[in-house]
Amino acid sequence: MSEGNGPTEGQDKVQSSAPPNAVWPLRDKEGNVTVPFAYGTIAFWQGKRAQEYQTHKWHVYVRGANNEDLTPLIERVIFQLHPSFNNPTRVIDTAPFHVCELGWGEFEITIRIFFHDGPEQGLEIKHMLKLFPRVGEPSQKKPVVSERHDEFVFNAPNEGLLQRIGMCNTRMPNGGPAWATIEPFFSPLNEHEELLRIQAAQRRVQAEITLVKEELENEEQILSFLQDEVKKLEPSIVKKPPGT
Repeated sequence: MSEGNGPTEGQDKVQSSAPPNAVWPLRDKEGNVTVPFAYGTIAFWQGKRAQEYQTHKWHVYVRGANNEDLTPLIERVIFQLHPSFNNPTRVIDTAPFHVCELGWGEFEITIRIFFHDGPEQGLEIKHMLKLFPRVGEPSQKKPVVSERHDEFVFNAPNEGLLQRIGMCNTRMPNGGPAWATIEPFFSPLNEHEELLRIQAAQRRVQAEITLVKEELENEEQILSFLQDEVKKLEPSIVKKPPGT
């Protein structure tokens, strides 16, 4: 899946062009504190002259939904790459939480996120590295972006965690040149689309609940019918005395 040793990117300071973020922290009706974030991959085709095992330069990352600096909240992110890479377990303990590599094949990346003052087990998500466009031929001008918006949800966070969440209200200032390369291709958080996605998921869950209830009602009707049939048969059953 990989050529082996990927490029090492510098960490020069650049100014983020991310849009302003929402008011933090965010709370839902149940009192849970939520932090929107995004994760994904961006892959650049290296052209027809690229080496056989270096056809794409790709990036995998975790970021704030509007490119906020999540360093106060996130302790470290572990990216588990394909075992063919040198050092496939990449531990990133400061923003940007990001890995850049060269390779030729698609594979599933496991991303484990650990929080300061948060649950010890952290959060594990999986994301498929996409190198090839769904339609048409690869282009050096347009990378393949596979990104998803989601939320960290903290149930009754302690005071330390709550303070850290409140500190994640500034745009990340130190992205570096590799980050500057992919930042223009980040998808902005669209609250309307996100709401529609959540509502669609809720409808699917409700439909599944309704289906289970209907199946349960059918089972109860069958059970009731069988019990009635047994009662009808009981008077006709003649018990023989013992020993006969």
